[in-house]
Amino acid sequence: MKKFCIILNSILIILIILTITYRPTTKNTSVKATYKSLTTSAFNSIVIEKEEEKVEVEEEKVVEETVSNFEEEVSSNVVEASVITDVLETQVGTMSAYGLDCAGCSGRVGAGYDAAGNNVRYNDATYGECRIIAADPKYPYGTIIRVVDSKIGTFNAIVLDRGGAIGIGRRFMADLLFTSEAEASGFGLSRNTTFEVLRYGY
Repeated sequence: MKKFCIILNSILIILIILTITYRPTTKNTSVKATYKSLTTSAFNSIVIEKEEEKVEVEEEKVVEETVSNFEEEVSSNVVEASVITDVLETQVGTMSAYGLDCAGCSGRVGAGYDAAGNNVRYNDATYGECRIIAADPKYPYGTIIRVVDSKIGTFNAIVLDRGGAIGIGRRFMADLLFTSEAEASGFGLSRNTTFEVLRYGY
């Protein structure tokens, strides 16, 4: 009987030890679940980063295309501007002056433009405000001439009139219109003036 009690005690001790040291499989399952969760989270994080990178790349492409289009537009405008300011012909000569109240003048110039009321400037759709000049019949009405280094500086002029002593090979290359003969007389002559043709006619 004593032996039986010792064996029974031994079995109980072994069972207690086994119970204490026994690890249920749920912990492994929990670890696996945690690992899976972490892996999924990491994967999702990578996917989000990739998507953000993709969005950034697409945004950069849009910005590059916009900049490229803008540069092409600016380049096109620059080309058009250079065409507008290209010099088609250059002449050098003397520029005289005349007033709206000159003998035989009615205020209406040869092209039919009414300059009466001190309206000695013409507003061109392309070149803006231009001074009115008389020039050689070779230049059709509406011709734009840039007058360079005259007594009153450099400016754009438009051919809207003619004159007997005005033209290539004549006494004066051009005749600049002023509001009065007194003002024209004060201007006098502008010698060695350069005339750059920017446009023939309208």
